[in-house]
Amino acid sequence: MKKESKIKFNLSPSSLNTYFQSPLLFYLKYIAKVPDDTSVPVCYGLSGNIVHNCLEKYAKKQLSKDEAYMFLLSEWKKKNLYYHQDIKQQPLNHQDYLLALVKGFQIVDEHEDHICEEVIQFPSIENETMKIGIKGIIDLQATQKSNSEKIIIDYKTSNSISQGKDFERQALFYTYLVYRHKNILPEKAIFHYLKLSASKTYTFSPADLQTFEEELLATATKILDYGLEIGKYPIGNICDLFNSKKKACKQEVQRRTGYHNVKAYIHNTF
Repeated sequence: MKKESKIKFNLSPSSLNTYFQSPLLFYLKYIAKVPDDTSVPVCYGLSGNIVHNCLEKYAKKQLSKDEAYMFLLSEWKKKNLYYHQDIKQQPLNHQDYLLALVKGFQIVDEHEDHICEEVIQFPSIENETMKIGIKGIIDLQATQKSNSEKIIIDYKTSNSISQGKDFERQALFYTYLVYRHKNILPEKAIFHYLKLSASKTYTFSPADLQTFEEELLATATKILDYGLEIGKYPIGNICDLFNSKKKACKQEVQRRTGYHNVKAYIHNTF
């Protein structure tokens, strides 16, 4: 049997947002899969994953509240979060995340019929070189006890409420996945900012989901058109603090433009 040699990757909420931020970074990360070359803060991702794991185990009744607190502290130590520094060169305060758990427990308790961390994935489009799928992992799907509404829940441990398109696109993506996979239209997608005791609610119609599906297909088609030629991928914004492939991005900017001062190029472009 001939081994398939196509490059495979998925459009997910994170990869799609990367594409809209910088098609070049998308290419390097998901198609060329070049190694990381720039140190970035890891504490935010590690701490957020720990909180998600605690809430998943609590919702599945694998851990009590007290056990979940102890699990967080154990994982905090195991992941060296007492030493990893944030953007202010300070370690995160684990007390903030214990309080975030309290809020998370309240949210879980307000819902029933919990479906935790479900992976929904299906194929989208392919050609002779690439095979693109659609994939997402949803923190929690549940029924709200107070009104029996079907809800999508996403936990956030960030310090501010997003005002940009990234999280709205993420909420739309999750709603689309559930609608496409289960033929169920959730009444709401709610992003809970656990450290802020705040939330942001999104609602979408079938027409919204149809439009989004068309946009997904158009994006996937554009990527197939760009193919494996790095020079076809627009540069976009490569100066993000969490760009772990910044050196590779800058090398490509220099190759295309001849700019040795990449910061000057970015400044003049944006």
